[in-house]
Amino acid sequence: MTKFTFPLARVLDWRRTQVQLEETTLERLYAELRALETRLHEARRERDQAGCWLLAGGSVTGAELAALDSFRKASAVECAKLAASATAMRPRIAAQLQVVIQKRRDVKLLDLLHARKLQTWNLELDREIDREAGELHLARFHRLSVL
Repeated sequence: MTKFTFPLARVLDWRRTQVQLEETTLERLYAELRALETRLHEARRERDQAGCWLLAGGSVTGAELAALDSFRKASAVECAKLAASATAMRPRIAAQLQVVIQKRRDVKLLDLLHARKLQTWNLELDREIDREAGELHLARFHRLSVL
């Protein structure tokens, strides 16, 4: 019997490579989202602590209060931009996740086809081995009966 070959092996390898590429893209998007959320958390923390630092220094001038107000306003704008970026990132992640799921389905389909072909090949191999064993048994029996 011939060695088992799967005619779609190259396609299966190519699809597995596609899954890896799409998963890498998804991981990159998740990393970007985590970075945005970390920056947002830090910006909010700095904005909230800015007044505490100023008051801890003792006397406060009007210029320092004006600077604090400007900082808080700028920080609020930055936080809004970061939050908007994070919000915009989530649909991209959801879409990429659907791409990854579809690519995995494609691979699974080919894996199932591969398993079925291998099972069929094994059944045919077993039949061929049984047939040859039967023929050898008959040949041996025939040879012994001739002697």
